[in-house]
Amino acid sequence: MSDIPDFMREFDTNTDYGFTPVSTKPAEESTPSVGKEDLNTTNLEISKVKSDVSSIKSMMNEIMQIVSEKESVNKEIQDADVQKRFKEIEKVVLPFLYNLSKSNEPYIHWPNRGPIIKAQMDKLLKLTRG
Repeated sequence: MSDIPDFMREFDTNTDYGFTPVSTKPAEESTPSVGKEDLNTTNLEISKVKSDVSSIKSMMNEIMQIVSEKESVNKEIQDADVQKRFKEIEKVVLPFLYNLSKSNEPYIHWPNRGPIIKAQMDKLLKLTRG
């Protein structure tokens, strides 16, 4: 279809919306007659649907409340886990830094520091990345 405007080319133009173009107006259909028993049946059906919708709304509210409570509990658990991890990080980092700053000497003699620093880095990575 080359007569499609450029701005429509990225859209699906074959979607069925339930209407059909015709060249003439469709013939008028006769109005159906409705009896009182049909109205009573319809009113009962509408009443039943309203009751069902009310029940569904009530259940959805209960579900949303449960989901909200679950999210709140999950957030509290995650917050507690984060707090615990930060405490563990402090236990690794602060003593290390404290021992580095204990002396006023201008030099630190630190033989075999590679494995010691690597061990501290591994502890930190385990705490921060799980």
